[in-house]
Amino acid sequence: MLAALWIGLALLLAAIGIGYLFVRTVEQNVRMELSAGISRIAAVIDTDAATLALSQSPGDPRYDIPLSGYYWQIDPIQSGASLRSASLWDAVLAPRIGPGENQQFARLAGPNGQTLSALTRQIDLPGGVSYLVTVAADRGVIDQSIKQFGMALLVGLALLGASLMGAAYLQVRLGLAPLDSVRIGVAAVRRGDGSAMLGVYPREVQPLVAEIDALLASQASSVEFARHRAADLAHGLKTPLAVLGNLAETLRSNGDGDIADKVDTLAGEMLERIDYQLHLSRLRHRTRQHVLRASLETALQRTLAVVERTPQGEKLAWTVNADPLDVDIDVNDLIELLGVVLENAARWATDSILVTAQRVDDMAEVTVRDDGPGLDDAQLSALGQRGRRFDESGSGHGLGLAIASNIVALNGGSMVFERPESGGLLVRLRLPLASAIQD
Repeated sequence: MLAALWIGLALLLAAIGIGYLFVRTVEQNVRMELSAGISRIAAVIDTDAATLALSQSPGDPRYDIPLSGYYWQIDPIQSGASLRSASLWDAVLAPRIGPGENQQFARLAGPNGQTLSALTRQIDLPGGVSYLVTVAADRGVIDQSIKQFGMALLVGLALLGASLMGAAYLQVRLGLAPLDSVRIGVAAVRRGDGSAMLGVYPREVQPLVAEIDALLASQASSVEFARHRAADLAHGLKTPLAVLGNLAETLRSNGDGDIADKVDTLAGEMLERIDYQLHLSRLRHRTRQHVLRASLETALQRTLAVVERTPQGEKLAWTVNADPLDVDIDVNDLIELLGVVLENAARWATDSILVTAQRVDDMAEVTVRDDGPGLDDAQLSALGQRGRRFDESGSGHGLGLAIASNIVALNGGSMVFERPESGGLLVRLRLPLASAIQD
């Protein structure tokens, strides 16, 4: 677009400059022709005649054709009648010349409404006789020539502009064509189809591809290093915590039951938090430009196959209505998310659980409804916060739903908890559809 503007501006300036030079050249040629005409007429003035006359014709037949557009006129400065060309018919020119000048180029009114370009020159002959000799040409002929040239110039510059724009387009198109293969490679990495820019690229963009691969490798290495460090730290802490558990047993055997219970509680909480951080380190961190694809229906089937065989799940009636949808999330993270939500529903449900999955706008919506006791408003607002539990009879520290919240937030989705009129708890998950993400 910018190139087209510059080309258009350059052609406009060229048109103005060329037009100005052409008009100026035409004007100079006309003046030269009129000056030559004055010289020819002055040369044939009969100085021996009693009255103003020409010794012979000026030699241009256009001066003999009435209203031909080419005229001459001789006016005595002292006294006497003017002498005019036959082409003027009965018209009389009114030449003017400034004081102190012997020549004047100007526009004059001609016969039949014509506008003339006229050159008037004072001619001094021997014997003290002086004349004003005027030669004029129809301005319309000159203007027509300028107009025709202008039209031809516009057509030529328009063709030139189209050619230049086409050449610029081809240059940009062909010049940037190698980058299209780079774009395809980056899109493949963004979709998760590879971890590097695989393929053969043109020599011109190979340094760029090498830099992108180096950046991807450095990023992957940094992420992997951070995950390993987190895992190493977590595993390193588990050993001292196990020692604390053994010390608690020793304290309990020595009669210090209260202290032993406190140590067990603290050690248990620390283990839960370590497990939570290990779960987070396994999640696939990504940006919204990183496109993934996972089958929601398949993930539900795989997760239900496990949860239905748990002690809580075996006692429940499961109803599943799932549309075949692909969502923009890593399949392992999706299974982790569904597992947390379904296990939580199985823990609270009394007799049955209803699971639905359908498309809502550009999102996939999964609802999990149980028929358990439900929660009040305060509990609903706190649900999903790390460390909040509402079933004190079981183990754990309420980290499951907190992990689910992290997975949902990481993948641009949402998770809300509702209390349906029929009772129980309803979890509403929304995840972006893979088909809604543009490459």
